[in-house]
Amino acid sequence: MRVAYVCADPGVPVFGTKGSSVHVQEIVRAWLRAGADVTVYCTRAGTDRPADLAGLPVVEIPAHRADGEERERATGEAAAGLAEAVIRDGCEVVYERYSLFSPALAMTAKALRVPGVLEVNAPLIEEQQQYRQLFDRRLAEAVLHGNALAADTVAAVSEPVVRWVKQRVPEARTVLAPNGVNTERIRPRPRGRRHPRQLTVGFVGTLKPWHGVPALLTAVALANTEAGTDGRWTVKIIGDGPGRQDLERAAAGLGVEAEFTGAVPPDAVPGLLHECDAAAAPYPQPVPDRDDYFSPLKVYEYLAAGMPIVATAVGQIPSILEDGRTGLLVAPGDPAAFAAALNRLAVDAALRERLGTQARVAAVEHHSWDSVLSLITEALAIRQEVVRP
Repeated sequence: MRVAYVCADPGVPVFGTKGSSVHVQEIVRAWLRAGADVTVYCTRAGTDRPADLAGLPVVEIPAHRADGEERERATGEAAAGLAEAVIRDGCEVVYERYSLFSPALAMTAKALRVPGVLEVNAPLIEEQQQYRQLFDRRLAEAVLHGNALAADTVAAVSEPVVRWVKQRVPEARTVLAPNGVNTERIRPRPRGRRHPRQLTVGFVGTLKPWHGVPALLTAVALANTEAGTDGRWTVKIIGDGPGRQDLERAAAGLGVEAEFTGAVPPDAVPGLLHECDAAAAPYPQPVPDRDDYFSPLKVYEYLAAGMPIVATAVGQIPSILEDGRTGLLVAPGDPAAFAAALNRLAVDAALRERLGTQARVAAVEHHSWDSVLSLITEALAIRQEVVRP
């Protein structure tokens, strides 16, 4: 089977260090393991190509550099060029990662009469309006509508994203397909406490407000105050982003020892996690009347690495982590509760061992990328069976 994977979003380099880049690479790997021949069509290839994808065919058509409304038009034009390349090359399935102004799936599926999958990872229209700038909302809505109708399956990463798609395109044929993890790339960490009086809690992600890293620093400061000189925590921040300088200042102000690794290739993440004694997902308190739509890639990676996890019970997290079995869940917006969970781990090596072991089992049995792709392809096969004459 020939699969055309389309990623027209210039903010998502296929071979990059962002979580979105990891997602692209892992879905491609899952298709390859399923026996497909995959060609990637993108506006930004990136420069951090992993060795196992060295031979992956990639067609890159960059969007012209522009600002404002012209940037939106340039993205759409580049995406149309990608669609023309797919049509020229041919495929048996077109799989597009949803981006705001790309009509590629609708164009390709219509021209080639092949099944299509639209993967929706976020409510990008509202996200773009809130955090960046969106000039032509009407066009963005029209593009989503056309692609969602053309897709045989719209794969959404969370229930709120499913609802978001259905509100805009009630006829869309959706399937819930949360994120996953590559349990071969991310192996379990070595066991045992590394330092008798010092432990490290790790965080992986882009340093943006919705990840809650300031609350993690506050929680670590509280935990260290309560613990005195025994079992003190340091922090390892794996990732980069616009909030880094503020976080560095906050850590210094709180007296928290924090290492900031900056952006690292996906293959470096497991080793950095293995240097930690626990992992954190400190998402903040939900904003009223707004869904937590994310499917937290970091939590799946923590599971695969066999980490004892402390996470706030928001969004999809309670459906991923079982409190007391594969992680410790605390209320969002409560640094004292987060601190108490950290100190619970600090004094109980057996608990850290047990949580980490059970986390790894859960990742292998329930959260592989192969199982994610199976959800999507099974839905695609069912839909094709229904419409087959």
